[in-house]
Amino acid sequence: MKYGYHSTRSKLGLRIALTIAMIAAVVSVSAPSSPAIAPPHSHTDSSASGLARYLRAIHLVNYFPSDAGWQYMWTRWNPQQIDDDFAVMASMGANAVRVTVFPEVMGFPTPSPVMQSRLAQMVDIAGEHGLKVQLSLFDQFTDFADISGSLTWAHDLLKPLGEDARIAFIDLRNELDAPSTMGNAEIYRWLDALIPAVKRDAPGVPVTLSVTTPTHISALRAALRVEPDFWDLHYYASDGLAYPAMDEAIQAADPQPVFVGETGFATAATGSPPGLPAGEASLEAYQAHYYQVVEQAALSLGLGAAAPWSLYDFTQAAIPSRQQPDQYAFGLLRSDGTPKPAAAVISRLFRTGSVSDDDNSDFSQAVATPQGELPAIWRLWEPDQAHFALDPDVGHGARGGSARISDSGGSDASMPAFYTVPVRPQITPGCQYRVTAWVRGERATGTSVVNVSWFDSRGVFISGSDSARLKPGDTGWTELEATGTAPPSAAFAEIWLKSARNSGTVWFDDVTWTQ
Repeated sequence: MKYGYHSTRSKLGLRIALTIAMIAAVVSVSAPSSPAIAPPHSHTDSSASGLARYLRAIHLVNYFPSDAGWQYMWTRWNPQQIDDDFAVMASMGANAVRVTVFPEVMGFPTPSPVMQSRLAQMVDIAGEHGLKVQLSLFDQFTDFADISGSLTWAHDLLKPLGEDARIAFIDLRNELDAPSTMGNAEIYRWLDALIPAVKRDAPGVPVTLSVTTPTHISALRAALRVEPDFWDLHYYASDGLAYPAMDEAIQAADPQPVFVGETGFATAATGSPPGLPAGEASLEAYQAHYYQVVEQAALSLGLGAAAPWSLYDFTQAAIPSRQQPDQYAFGLLRSDGTPKPAAAVISRLFRTGSVSDDDNSDFSQAVATPQGELPAIWRLWEPDQAHFALDPDVGHGARGGSARISDSGGSDASMPAFYTVPVRPQITPGCQYRVTAWVRGERATGTSVVNVSWFDSRGVFISGSDSARLKPGDTGWTELEATGTAPPSAAFAEIWLKSARNSGTVWFDDVTWTQ
């Protein structure tokens, strides 16, 4: 497609072609492209269950260009770049894209013809790539006393779109549950006026409100006289807490559906979780693991795919106001268009409806860190109390490689360890779960065990169960098993591979996690 923009975009076109090829190369599944979404207008079942089925078919990516975030997407208008980027999304199996509009940029209370034309062109470009549009209105809008102006703006902006089947759904205003807005009666009056008006202006298009925590769904439902068609949860908390948080949102919204409209992990050092080894490779591997866990939680609860934030990392000049470093590094793709490992996770999800359970339990994946090569995904406890490494030359399984701990200090109360959240960390209180690992020792001393640890819905440690101890001295590969019953308040589990007061070396390999 040509949009009469700069011919120099041909360089970007080459970059996009290479990006698509790289994504295809790392996705090791062969499957049909993402299914088309039936337009909401054609629902034969307009019930909550019918809308839930519609939402489960949406494979959406949050979007701004890598060098033109937020308002700049409209003021640095570059339709050829948008076209190229939408081609990348489609190649990944996406069938919807989030497009955000700003009253201050579009013109308020009357949208300018230029900006309305750009919005129409954006929808056209998306349609050419088989992408429907989630339209996010009123972003960064704060004049909630101006209900009349808001009604005019929404009506005039939506009127040209009519009953356009290319609009997947409408988010009235991003995350209106911030501390500065929750409990504000003026905002609640604004919502009570705008929700039904937008439904009239876009007949048949579902309207949603986005929130950052499940408890705010309950609070907003109690405060409002009218409700959206469904609730949009934005989730960025711990991967282990994704399942209980989404389940809580489902309960709070019942009988209305829930859609996870944003999730992600920033590959910036400032966003690194405790214990994760430093380095770009480590952060990018963990981002892919984060998506595996969060997406598996959404699938297990029948929610469909959680929408990744965002397609790209952002360049330093891409965001209108200076942000924390992690805000530039949430992309599935780096700002130069090359894919991170997470891109393959999302592409597989969109194309097959499944997520790999691989959590590097055979230690075949290494990442370079300032401390040397370490197992990808696995975090370190008491990193200064032992020598940790991935040993490519020692392994129990056919693929080789193992996690190695040597010369460890610590104590039985705080043992140096590798630990991780399994891809399916959710548990049922009262049920038994088992962790196994093959362990080998060389001149081993102290205590070396496998452990399953339980955490509550706040991420607070409850208790843990250790395996039998590895025998001291030189031992062949020995399977250690930790079995425990999930406590009543447990929300998720972690796998721990521990070794304390060990002047020798132990290796761990082929870890399993089962109920």
